[in-house]
Amino acid sequence: MLRVWIVLVTGILFMACSEETKTRNNLHGKWQLQQIESNGHVEKVDTIYYNFLTSLFEYQIYIPEKDTCIICYGFNYIEDDDQLLLELAGTGIDAFLPSTDWPSYKRMFKIEKLSGKQLILSNDQKQYTFRKF
Repeated sequence: MLRVWIVLVTGILFMACSEETKTRNNLHGKWQLQQIESNGHVEKVDTIYYNFLTSLFEYQIYIPEKDTCIICYGFNYIEDDDQLLLELAGTGIDAFLPSTDWPSYKRMFKIEKLSGKQLILSNDQKQYTFRKF
């Protein structure tokens, strides 16, 4: 009887972890921001990239005039399978934030869609549409 309980608990734990693992695997890689939609207004964007590797995160902004990128590193946390917390860490955050629309070094997004080719995040009545790069 004890073995049955162990197998049952292990199976439940495996099922609970599998959705987060699936989300994390689909999120892995480089994503290029395509557009930001807010109050019916769509702004096309092609110079912002979010990069995900396990729990690591990189926010990258390409500056065409200088042919260079500014980068800030941090962490990503998946909560409830549809919530994505991004947190910038390290030095230079205060200089980096004015180049973004982030109000602080942490930002919680709702994952509206995540497939092999498209990522849609929402936050503060804005919707961010990315393509896998």
